[in-house]
Amino acid sequence: MTWKQIAGLGLLSFVFFSVGCNRTPDGQRPTAPVEVTVTYKGKGVEGAIVTFLTAENPQPSVGTTNADGKCSLTTYKQNDGAVIGKNMVTVAKVEIDKSKAKPIREEDKDLVGVMPIPTLKHLLPQKYSAPGSSGLTADVQAGKNNFPFELKD
Repeated sequence: MTWKQIAGLGLLSFVFFSVGCNRTPDGQRPTAPVEVTVTYKGKGVEGAIVTFLTAENPQPSVGTTNADGKCSLTTYKQNDGAVIGKNMVTVAKVEIDKSKAKPIREEDKDLVGVMPIPTLKHLLPQKYSAPGSSGLTADVQAGKNNFPFELKD
């Protein structure tokens, strides 16, 4: 084998390797890094769950905000961001309201092991917790993205 043939095989191997590395696994859409900041009444919201959803991708992108109201999103692997393109956005923060929990049936209230039905208390305006009512969107582009969301009553 000549040096020219060896060099040609090396270039061919590099091309195949490069093409393989730039592909996403089957069914996965390309993502880009996304940082989100959620504020409510002028302050960062800690513990809010932020979700980005696209019609083309069944896998949502999700993150939970820190004490400053910031989070990075994850779709397929930790902090890989959100799917590139237009996304509907939801923001929710809830806690279980035990004061309103009732037994499934009144006659079961004294049975051991029967759990009452919990209710959720929304700590942010409830409209932001559903894609149809949140009114929040984000157009994720290739490269780093930063989206601030100021929630209002």
